[in-house]
Amino acid sequence: MMQELMTYRNYFFIAFAILIPILGYAIFLQCKTLKNIKEEKERKRKEVLEGQEKRQKHIKESICVISMATVQEQCEISEACLRIANLLPLLDDIDHTETRWKPLFDMYDEIRGLKTLEERKAMRAAHRHQEDKQRYASEEKFHTEILHICQSLYDMTREKPNE
Repeated sequence: MMQELMTYRNYFFIAFAILIPILGYAIFLQCKTLKNIKEEKERKRKEVLEGQEKRQKHIKESICVISMATVQEQCEISEACLRIANLLPLLDDIDHTETRWKPLFDMYDEIRGLKTLEERKAMRAAHRHQEDKQRYASEEKFHTEILHICQSLYDMTREKPNE
């Protein structure tokens, strides 16, 4: 057996001389591919984080504008309530489960079933008047609390001059 190996010794050296560089090059390519995959994942992760930050900033600005308009009485309480109640759970900076937001969500629960836009236009005047009475009653009931909540939200979401 050893004698046979010795006769083919040169062929083994030639085979190893060819295979080792090819194997080294394959390992090099694999490492390069893994590095590229890792860089691509990191780039995508950064893009996702930037997108999330941009979305959070937009939500924060929207809440700020709506709450400011409500405090300045440029926006109806019911409209502000509908909009803020949908945006607040999406904002990471503010815990929407705190009890201080309860009046906002209570009013939202009362008025969220009321018709808006095209559905409202399609309603008969009597039904529209009935829904208006319900909305006005809810606005009157929660007026002061919603204004305080809007002022708090405005203070929490507005851009500070030194930021």
